[in-house]
Amino acid sequence: MVGAVATGRPDAKSLEFRLSEALDVDLAISLGEAENTPKGYAPLVRLLKSWTKKSGNSRRLLIEHVLDATLDPLTWRTAHEDVGPRPKVDVRLVLPGSYAATTTVDPLQDIDIAVVYRGAARAAEEVDELAEAMTPDVAIPTPPVVLQARRNAEARVAMLEEFGALTAAEVADLAGSEAKNTSALAGRWRREGRLLAVEYHGTVYYPGFQFDSSGKPRPEIAWVLRYLSSPDVTPWQQALWFTSANGWLGGHRPVDLLDDNRDAVVAAAEEALREPVG
Repeated sequence: MVGAVATGRPDAKSLEFRLSEALDVDLAISLGEAENTPKGYAPLVRLLKSWTKKSGNSRRLLIEHVLDATLDPLTWRTAHEDVGPRPKVDVRLVLPGSYAATTTVDPLQDIDIAVVYRGAARAAEEVDELAEAMTPDVAIPTPPVVLQARRNAEARVAMLEEFGALTAAEVADLAGSEAKNTSALAGRWRREGRLLAVEYHGTVYYPGFQFDSSGKPRPEIAWVLRYLSSPDVTPWQQALWFTSANGWLGGHRPVDLLDDNRDAVVAAAEEALREPVG
């Protein structure tokens, strides 16, 4: 493998000089490695040595071959469009393993040329500096906070999947309201403390466990919300309190006891603010 690097778009003369230097260095390294390989690689050693002769026809053809590929306008346009205005060009000649078992070889036959473009180091530094300047100062959350947020997100999805949720218009339809303002009924019930609502991806929803078979708010919801309606408790915390295991209820979820043991649920809500909610 032979390499040469050029910054910016070089002319043929400067690139040819760089390639000559690269051939001297890289071929010397390749010769050292090849001579330590098994005897079957002797033809490869002879081939590499033929390239190191500065007056040899093989060397001239090889450099012309590389120049043709490297200076092609299409490859340079690709570099500027995909990499940036100051690419570094890395030219690689890939020698197939078949050379090791070949007695007579054509110096240019089956040689693959890889022209690799990389953004200039300074350009990368400028991007980092700009990104740093454009990044706002934020409080970085600690791992426990991130873990709790992940658990809350999972709990939110689980609640919506299990119980469903209604928009204000769907609440009105379920309750049989004929009001022209379809959001008025749910909004009034919410203001009266009879329903809770949560925002999910920009839309306000009313969790489905709050409604009885007629589409009206269950009275137990208002009883519980009297104790959970605090500035320190968010609507999502209120909702997840209903659907999370509760120590005051022997590990049961409040939502599962609304029918059979509503007094215990209300008592647990009364104790809720003495411990973290949600």
